[in-house]
Amino acid sequence: MSALQLIQNHDKWRKGVGGAPAGLAGESDGNAYAGLDLNLITFASSTFSGSSFTSTTFLDAAWTSCRFSNCAFRLCDMQGIRITGCTFVDCTFDASQLKASQLGGCTFTRCNWTALNFDASHWSQVNLLDCSGRQVSAIDLQGDRVDFTGSQFEDMQLTNARIN
Repeated sequence: MSALQLIQNHDKWRKGVGGAPAGLAGESDGNAYAGLDLNLITFASSTFSGSSFTSTTFLDAAWTSCRFSNCAFRLCDMQGIRITGCTFVDCTFDASQLKASQLGGCTFTRCNWTALNFDASHWSQVNLLDCSGRQVSAIDLQGDRVDFTGSQFEDMQLTNARIN
């Protein structure tokens, strides 16, 4: 079954109109999605190239060992998401909610972050390499071994943050 069909079936299941709970494992995707409910979805060892997600929810989702290149996440609610061992290259995150998220062993290269919230989140071994952004905020963000090499963020507001 294609990644597109698996994602659409998960959305239908979440909305109570058929479908089935889904997870992507070893899949490839490059589609555009809008208005989906992808809460609880799992992505494992999958590749996303040029995929876009707009007004999509990923509450309590889990992404493991995935690669995202030239992807866009706009107006997404990703509260409680767990992202482990993933790589993001030239991706855009815009006006999205990442409260209580967990990022572990992830690398973001040349990504742009705008208007993101990371309240009560935890980062471990996160590399933000040559990234840029503005209006990134967090209360009680904890970060261990975070590398901001070459990155520039404007209007970053971190309250009670403990990084490195």
